Amino acid sequence: MKLKKIILKLCIILPLLVICYSFYKSENKTNSKTNIEFRGMNLVAPISELKNETFETLKQNNVNYISLIPYAFVNLSQATVSYNHNKQWWGETSEGIAETIKKSHQYQIQVMLKPHLWIKNGLYTGNLDFATEKEWEKWEENYEKYIIEFAELAQKENVALFCFGTELGNPIAKRPKFWFDLISKIRKVYKGKITYAANWDDFEKIPFWKELDYIGIDAYFPLSDAITPTVSDLNSAWQKHLLKIILLQQKINKKVVFTEFGYRNSDYAAKEPWLENQSKINNIGQANAYESLFESLIKKEWYAGGFAWKWYADDYYKKSNPIDYTPQEKPALQIIKKWYKER
Repeated sequence: MKLKKIILKLCIILPLLVICYSFYKSENKTNSKTNIEFRGMNLVAPISELKNETFETLKQNNVNYISLIPYAFVNLSQATVSYNHNKQWWGETSEGIAETIKKSHQYQIQVMLKPHLWIKNGLYTGNLDFATEKEWEKWEENYEKYIIEFAELAQKENVALFCFGTELGNPIAKRPKFWFDLISKIRKVYKGKITYAANWDDFEKIPFWKELDYIGIDAYFPLSDAITPTVSDLNSAWQKHLLKIILLQQKINKKVVFTEFGYRNSDYAAKEPWLENQSKINNIGQANAYESLFESLIKKEWYAGGFAWKWYADDYYKKSNPIDYTPQEKPALQIIKKWYKER
């Protein structure tokens, strides 16, 4: 009886020891340099005009990649995906995307092309769903057309990285075959690197990571309930999330790119970074959150870098709410510039 209890305890303890050892190995296996591959910014498209100043300022802040987002819109009642229409900003259309890629390359800034969906009525993309097989098939046909068209554009314009979906947890869980087939079709028309942007709370559930070149995560991990969290406290909070990332990374054996990461300059900036429900400016909270992310991630050999959310291509941010994700003209920008410097 005692022997059975001992064996049972060992069965419980040994897997935990293996996990802890794997985490310890990864935590202590770091690069001495911070020359990460992606020192990126998600670029908010210009409304109508692309300015040289945008790229000059990005270069001054050590950015070497931008993410461009050709938005499309889902009509749930019709199961359609529409894009390239006159209600969009110029920089979100195929014409604007192509011009922005060309300009970016002139400044030796590489590009990730990252299609996004907006769903009418404000539904979160991860909860996208349809009641019938016919609706699913129609939506998938629409989505495939949208993605393949921009994959072809990415190939034509020599885009370095293509991200074929963003935060689509339910469609992937319910319809995995469609996504494996879509990846194969993308590979036939686009020869660069491919990733997918999983939400922070479901990246472990994505079935097709081994088919891609990077594990992509929109890294809005909840870290602290404090109004202005300290860098030290945030560093501690990162550890549980790093453990999950490391376990997946070791299983898949692909590097990790944060397809999005960012914090608003508000109170509770690191509590639920995906929400926009705080109305008091707190630039230090935003800066501390960025500092902690870089301290916690940037020297990990499996971390390929990422794309901060977000950077406006024109002066639109000056006309909007003073609380926003952009680091432009805020202390957080100096944090980013410091860590994005090649060493």
